[in-house]
Amino acid sequence: MQMSRRNLLKAGAGMAIGAAVLAGTQMAWAEDKIRIAALSFGESGEYMKAWSTEIQNHPAVKSGAVEITVFDGKYDPLTQANQIDTAITQQFNAIIMAPFDLQASAPPIDKAVQAKIPVIVSALKTKSTNYTASIIVNDTEGGRIIAEELGKRVPKGNVVLMEGPIGQSAQIERRAGIDAGLAKFPDLKLIEAKTGNWSRAEGQALMENWLLAHPGQINGVLAENDEMALGAIVAMKSAGVDLKTVPVLSIDGIPDAKRAVKKGELAVSLYKYARAEGQGAVDLALHAVKGDSYKPQAEIWGPLMDWKDGKEKDYVVPWLILDSTNVEKYM
Repeated sequence: MQMSRRNLLKAGAGMAIGAAVLAGTQMAWAEDKIRIAALSFGESGEYMKAWSTEIQNHPAVKSGAVEITVFDGKYDPLTQANQIDTAITQQFNAIIMAPFDLQASAPPIDKAVQAKIPVIVSALKTKSTNYTASIIVNDTEGGRIIAEELGKRVPKGNVVLMEGPIGQSAQIERRAGIDAGLAKFPDLKLIEAKTGNWSRAEGQALMENWLLAHPGQINGVLAENDEMALGAIVAMKSAGVDLKTVPVLSIDGIPDAKRAVKKGELAVSLYKYARAEGQGAVDLALHAVKGDSYKPQAEIWGPLMDWKDGKEKDYVVPWLILDSTNVEKYM
């Protein structure tokens, strides 16, 4: 049966109204979408890439309710400060920041908070006390753990240490923990300590220099991150050093480090859980924006950490020691 012209017009009008309502709903949804700026201190580092990827894989981001913009800080505090200015100007709803520099990050964070934008500090610390919340491992504890694990394997001899960028919170606190851990083994002597700037290439160069300066005298290697440790392993293998008798221990648990542990080249990698520091920060940001009605969506809460209604100032992510006995479970 054919539709009359009048009924056709009515149907068309109804469809137009329906489309307008749908469009209005979509526009309202778009306006309600929460925009979060994720300030990585440097996407060239494998851990930071894992961190930003975990943020983008948060359930609220995957559903489309949250839009993430990742800013690459390029290992430069001034770049990060400018990125906070951009986030303020573009009126992001929240900022998640992995501060490259402990001191230099404070004024930009304070500026964002003054602009009424919640700031969640993740992965590394800041000197600012005005941030909304933080979710970070205890880096002092991490340094102590790897130093003590080395002492169990090599209670006597000479140790070299590769540090992160000087002045960064992880470098400061991991070094403090390493010093405390080594103090428990008076027959272990720290003969070299220098920054490798979280870089695999710089770690390799450092180790090459130390092997030349101390031939046959290095009994253990500590690195404040996996990238530097992996560079050291390349240098040691090239020099014919037996990695079974000269253990290398480091921090972060990046995929390449896990593979090195499985192969027996890296004795220990202390697992810094990027999902907890990344997706946990998204939940804290959403709680700051939405209020107490918000329920966390990342899987880390409960089995790994206590949500505590999202009201804690500082959340501490636990460490996990990865060695040959358990690394396959986390590959």
